[in-house]
Amino acid sequence: MKRILRRIAILLVLAASIPSCQLLEDCKSCTLVTESSSGTYYGTTATYCGDQLAEKEADYVSIGGTTTYYDCK
Repeated sequence: MKRILRRIAILLVLAASIPSCQLLEDCKSCTLVTESSSGTYYGTTATYCGDQLAEKEADYVSIGGTTTYYDCK
């Protein structure tokens, strides 16, 4: 019984020592911004990391006089 508990304890220590992927990735808070002739509007802010962050930073849409993009800081 002690042997099993010791193995479980070792596994828990090893699992706790491995950092999560989010800690290794660059994370930023991004706000959706819409600019038009009638003004600038800000959406809600959310945190994105890794590939999702790259997608948000590259997302830029301009249709007619309205431009929408994410402002990430």
